[in-house]
Amino acid sequence: MGKAEQGQPNERYNMRKLGKRLLYVLLFVIAFFIVKTKFLTPPQVAVAQVRRQNFVAEVQGTGTIAVDQQADISAKIPGRIERIFVDQSDFVRKGQLIATLEDTDIRREIQRAQAHVEAAAATVQAALATEQAKRATEWQTKRDWEREKHLVATGAVSQEEADQYEEQYRTAASAVGAAEAEVRATQREVGSARADVQFEQFNLSETKIFTYLSGVVVNLPKQPGDAIVPGEPVVAVADPSITMVNAYVDQRFSGKLHAGQSATVIVRGRESQPFQGHVYRISPQADPGAEEMTVEVAFPLPPKELEIGQWADVYIEVGKVNNAIVVPSSAIMTMANHQFIFVVGADQKIKRIGVKAIASSPRSPLAAVEGELKLGEQIVLKPMGLKPGEKVRTQTAAPSKGEPA
Repeated sequence: MGKAEQGQPNERYNMRKLGKRLLYVLLFVIAFFIVKTKFLTPPQVAVAQVRRQNFVAEVQGTGTIAVDQQADISAKIPGRIERIFVDQSDFVRKGQLIATLEDTDIRREIQRAQAHVEAAAATVQAALATEQAKRATEWQTKRDWEREKHLVATGAVSQEEADQYEEQYRTAASAVGAAEAEVRATQREVGSARADVQFEQFNLSETKIFTYLSGVVVNLPKQPGDAIVPGEPVVAVADPSITMVNAYVDQRFSGKLHAGQSATVIVRGRESQPFQGHVYRISPQADPGAEEMTVEVAFPLPPKELEIGQWADVYIEVGKVNNAIVVPSSAIMTMANHQFIFVVGADQKIKRIGVKAIASSPRSPLAAVEGELKLGEQIVLKPMGLKPGEKVRTQTAAPSKGEPA
């Protein structure tokens, strides 16, 4: 075996040995950096500065859009819809005709009732004529009887003959009474027939359906040709003069709310177009299950944009703090009913300072607090996992959405 062949195994062995050493060095360097980063280098934390500003405290509620007055316009009689003169989103005035019912059957009943009136009136005339004839007979028989009574007194006729004349008079008087009763009966029939005419004429007037509320047509549950019963809605009208959100608010804020408070309304889908409103009234009936109360917040929504039932969020102003100490809400920690904030000192070490939140808003990333904080101090935004005395590296966080730069 030559010298070249003997040297090749040694060269390969040396290369493998060198590779192992380099791998060990690399692993050591990696481990060193891991240890340094994890155990020797202080953790980096996002911080923000304490500042002062005016702060508005708000309470949030969520609900649906409604109006103060809404009415279902219905018919008072059963029937079938003939025409509807309005459409959804139309504005109607109080007293405006909005629909009609078919009236053919009612007009036929009016004609029948009027014919009955005419027939009954003719019967009354006939009964009156009969009564007059009976009265004439009564008058004549009474006169004959009076004459006979005088002749009996003179002896010219017998009592029996006079009694016959009296009987004739009594019969004639009875016939007059019967004729009078017949006249009264036929007159009552005329009155009843006329009442039927008035009733059917009233029904005819009820085939015209008028709105008793001015506002916007928000629903048309029926169409021409549909049969309806009394009280069944034909058109729904909403008065847009007072538009509101029936918002559900946590009962814990009941003592802070009252009518007239300013509020901001944000309609779903129109987040960039907030409306300014106010608390219109607070319902005295709360929901014990959900532990919520209903707060009606009025706001000026254009009638053409009215969407009853659309969801909206309301933010009710319950107080204002001027020149308050303001910090990000994420920096406040709570433990055993105590609140505190971690502040990074000049030595880059964390110290804990007790605070008390005095004002907040669900739509603001900030909160107003009371405590021994100084203007410009750096506070830790996400203090979870940190402890007082720990050294950290700071990084100024970018302002959150809704937070001034």
